Amino acid sequence: MDRTKILSGGLLALIVTPCFFLLPLNLLTSLISIIVSLSAWEFFKLRFSFEISLLLSLILFFSFIYLSFGVGFQLTVSSIGILLWIILALLILGFPHNKNILQNNFFWVFSGFFIHISFCTSIFLILNYSDLLLESIGSGLSPRGTLVLLIGLSATMDSLAYFGGKKFGKTKFLPNVSPNKTLEGLIIAFLGTPFLVMLILRLFYEYNFFKVLVIILMVSLFSVIGDATASLFKRISGVKDSSNLIPGHGGIFDRIDSHLAAAPWFVLIAFIMKGIQ
Repeated sequence: MDRTKILSGGLLALIVTPCFFLLPLNLLTSLISIIVSLSAWEFFKLRFSFEISLLLSLILFFSFIYLSFGVGFQLTVSSIGILLWIILALLILGFPHNKNILQNNFFWVFSGFFIHISFCTSIFLILNYSDLLLESIGSGLSPRGTLVLLIGLSATMDSLAYFGGKKFGKTKFLPNVSPNKTLEGLIIAFLGTPFLVMLILRLFYEYNFFKVLVIILMVSLFSVIGDATASLFKRISGVKDSSNLIPGHGGIFDRIDSHLAAAPWFVLIAFIMKGIQ
């Protein structure tokens, strides 16, 4: 299982990373929209029929065209997503006593729409306005490089938590939602992610140490919440994976769950850091 997970994850990275740098912007945003819509379809399918899930994911896909209405609109959508992630974090802590809220069909649809559309909005903001978001944090990082940084942060956090937990994990973390997660794995990930990412960044870019550290820690925190939220909804549905599309990882929703939460918070914290001298 671990070998399959490593091989499929490595193959995905080899395919996706060049797309981030080489595809024209319109094709890249279209590709991201398709991937996110597939993730949404998997999410809705945990609760609804194939046909209803397909309809909801198509509505979501075509709604992405409205994300070009300006920075103000995009920031508003991202803000709704940020508020939703705070609510979901509280629901994780209160599970299973709040099962009735999570099983509500309206809440399920609302959650599915805004965790996915706020992710897409945040990615579009990064690709089009990262120079404004990050101008006081560092220099030389391109919009696409910023996108790779965001994805790399969540991926590093996921990997260190997983393998650290497998090797050293003894104390259960969030056993009510995901019994396999351990506190030791989480600590290893929180300590290791800033060290590795900032070390690699220093080889290529100049940056403000404090601001970048805060961004990494906040993104790491919400990548954990994103992963736990996916586990929460899957537990409600009584399934292990959202699909079996990616060997060793499950579905697209399983693969990008931590990124879904990390992206809006990345934009928010970068925006806040921009105003701190």
